[in-house]
Amino acid sequence: MKVLYVNGQNAKYFDSENKKKPVFAKYFSPTCPACVAMETDWDDMCKDIDSNYNTDLMMAQIDPEGMNGLENMNTYSDVQYVPALILLKNGKKVDEYNGPKKKEDLIKFLMKSGFIKQKHVGGRRIKKRSYNKTRSNNGNMGKKGRKTRKRKTKRKIRRRTNRK
Repeated sequence: MKVLYVNGQNAKYFDSENKKKPVFAKYFSPTCPACVAMETDWDDMCKDIDSNYNTDLMMAQIDPEGMNGLENMNTYSDVQYVPALILLKNGKKVDEYNGPKKKEDLIKFLMKSGFIKQKHVGGRRIKKRSYNKTRSNNGNMGKKGRKTRKRKTKRKIRRRTNRK
């Protein structure tokens, strides 16, 4: 997963990159108290998604200079307030998140939108068995199989012990 900080200098690069992958963009201002308050949740969310989820989503933080740089390009930058959390696909606005700015809520939103999926951790690989002629369809041993021979020898031993 790629995380970009977009300012006036790299706005053109971001404009070309967001055509390749979907983007979850945070439009913010460094002087905005709400933006500063959600900074740790945003960083924690990015780390959590990178380690626990499968995605080709790109995360972007776009500051006011970056928004000004994107105005003359094809990437959406017409936000009314900050912080604004917007999903972009091919540079166009697909969806906007308007809920609480907590890590868990942001992850739920991205999962619901289908942009991230939980990684499967653990589990065992099970080898497929190849059945040979001595096995019947239900997996039991046939006449020449090991289980049948063991039963016969146990019967013989029982008979011998009963005779004495």
